[in-house]
Amino acid sequence: MVALVDALSCNDLDRDQIDILSLGCGDAEMTISDAQVLRGGLWHWRDIVSSAMHLSSQNALGQAGLLIGRDRLIRLNAPLLPDGPIGLDDVKRAKAELPNVAKELALTNGPAVASRFFNEKAEPYVPFHP
Repeated sequence: MVALVDALSCNDLDRDQIDILSLGCGDAEMTISDAQVLRGGLWHWRDIVSSAMHLSSQNALGQAGLLIGRDRLIRLNAPLLPDGPIGLDDVKRAKAELPNVAKELALTNGPAVASRFFNEKAEPYVPFHP
C-alpha cells in the first residue's frame, strides 16, 4: 500500500498504469473459533500481535485492490508448511524448505506474473527527488 501511494503521489501516473505483485510470507488464514468469540478472546491474547499483523496486511491488500482494481493485483503467498512457520532465526530450515516452496509458486504463477510484468521493457528510472 505504501508503494502504491508513493507511485500515485510522486509520479504522473494513472491508476490503470499500475500493476502490483504482492509477495506474502506464507501466513495462515486467520480464523476465530466459537470459543474465542464466547470468551471475547480473553484466553487468546498471545495471538493478538499475529492477528493484528495479518489484518493489517489484508487491509492494505484490500485498499490497493480498491484503488487500482483487483484485476491489476497478483498476490503470491506460500502455503502453510507442514511443520508450521519457520522461525526468523532458523536459517537451516529456511534453506532446506523455502527453495522448493518458491519453485512451486514460480511454476504455478509464473505465466501470469510474466505476462503482466515482463512483456515490455520499463523506462529508465528517474528519481522524483534527485
